[in-house]
Amino acid sequence: MATAPFLFEKLKESFAEQLPFVAYKIANQNTVKAVFQKDAQLHLVKDYTEEGFVFAPFDSEQAPVFFPRHTAMEVPFAEEDLEKVAFEKSKVFPESTSHQQEHLELVNKTKEFLDNAAVSKVVIARSKTISFPDFNFLKVFQRLLLHYPNATSYVWYHPKVGLWMGASPELLLEVKETNFHTMSLAGTQTFEVGAEVTWGAKELEEQKLVTDYVVANLKKSVTSCSVSETHTVRAGALLHLKTAISGTLDADKGLSEIIATLHPTPAVCGYPREKAKAFILKNEKFDRSYYTGFFGELNVDSQTALYVNLRCLERDTSKTLKLYIGGGITAKSNAEHEWEETVSKCKTMEAVL
Repeated sequence: MATAPFLFEKLKESFAEQLPFVAYKIANQNTVKAVFQKDAQLHLVKDYTEEGFVFAPFDSEQAPVFFPRHTAMEVPFAEEDLEKVAFEKSKVFPESTSHQQEHLELVNKTKEFLDNAAVSKVVIARSKTISFPDFNFLKVFQRLLLHYPNATSYVWYHPKVGLWMGASPELLLEVKETNFHTMSLAGTQTFEVGAEVTWGAKELEEQKLVTDYVVANLKKSVTSCSVSETHTVRAGALLHLKTAISGTLDADKGLSEIIATLHPTPAVCGYPREKAKAFILKNEKFDRSYYTGFFGELNVDSQTALYVNLRCLERDTSKTLKLYIGGGITAKSNAEHEWEETVSKCKTMEAVL
């Protein structure tokens, strides 16, 4: 049986040969899965009937990339496999004063838009470029596995697209036969050992907006839908508000229709979605690309499990990394607090570099 070290070595070889691959560990599971493509062809999803691994951008007008399961493996994962990637002293990646000012201005511009456009929420994002000449994707991936066991961690590579990796706390959609599960996730605060967790009006309102939107739109594509109580979940050094949503799919609706209903969610875009998305595409000064898109297994063993691409980075060149972070803006948002929230979220990936 293949082992984790064997899988890591195969990832290294595929990268050297410029062959597409993805390796990932589902949250709270103890195995690492991988898909290796035998050639460098770029496959795009046509109708979501394909079987394999999907990697989708934020902009739903663009086609997702798809890896057929040419070679797939699953290996047991244990902490002793990662002894050689123990954490060293954290590096400091300072924030740019000009980038901070740009983000503060965008938050305030977004609040003005909310006041005048009958929009309840817009999620704005930013990127952070850092120089990292000794970047080793295998070490960083293994640190993600070790450091964030309750997130879905991945490393994804295609020579015609680039290398992405991250640790997502958010499920977009899980489908088994006719049963589905999804969630609404919003609100962020830093986890502190022993501290009592309290949430402010802004976070609670944001979570309710996300939940109400998801449920209202899902009812068009499902025959039943139930909503759990909202509770606090931990994702690394951060806490979020989470509400689980589940039910039964309408047999007459295809997978592509329910994905279109959910993506992009108000947790990464805003509400109403089309107005929020138009504002984002016009006012954010960078291309989100695959940040706030989704990734995961598509029709594998008659099951689908997709995750929102949050807390992620892109390798621009061998010496440059681009980190992506964002936050939801409502009428109650404070620009300085929103900036600090993105700084906290950025540490998820900075901590494993």
